[in-house]
Amino acid sequence: MQTKSLSNRKIIGELYRTLVLLGADDGLLGTVGSWGDSLPDKDVLAGLRGWNQTTLKETTARIKHCEMIFRPPG
Repeated sequence: MQTKSLSNRKIIGELYRTLVLLGADDGLLGTVGSWGDSLPDKDVLAGLRGWNQTTLKETTARIKHCEMIFRPPG
């Protein structure tokens, strides 16, 4: 387990609150909440990168779907 300074823990706490207010899912919140506590930095980074890649793919697919549905005929 890693120990982080009080300042870093406060920053992590605020990031967590920000993500909650933005409607983040439990997986993302768990990763951020574990940073500096039960997960090593490299695992947190890997989790965040994985979440970002997955979310980007899903968002891109939704945008393409909407573009196909709402494309004017012609």
